[in-house]
Amino acid sequence: MPDMKGRTVILIDDGIAMGSTMRAAIELCKNRATRKIVVAVPVAGREVAEEIGNKVDELVVLEIPRYFRAVAEAYTKWYDITDEEVLDLLRESIREKNAEKL
Repeated sequence: MPDMKGRTVILIDDGIAMGSTMRAAIELCKNRATRKIVVAVPVAGREVAEEIGNKVDELVVLEIPRYFRAVAEAYTKWYDITDEEVLDLLRESIREKNAEKL
């Protein structure tokens, strides 16, 4: 794990439902003496957003639905992807960035 002491850390997730994973990540950052913690997510429930917002320096939530039950509800097409699919997407992104430089 990289040294986070004195750095700004941005924690990103596909959304916050119960918040347990995000709370654990926040605690890890605090234990590593980060300078600033930013959480950025596309969707979260109102109560958990308020709770997480009180634990970090900055919270960015694009949508807080009036009736929120699950992160998957905010997506048109929700499915788990494999590690290999993630790696393929990252490789494609790198190729595209390199092509732009030419």
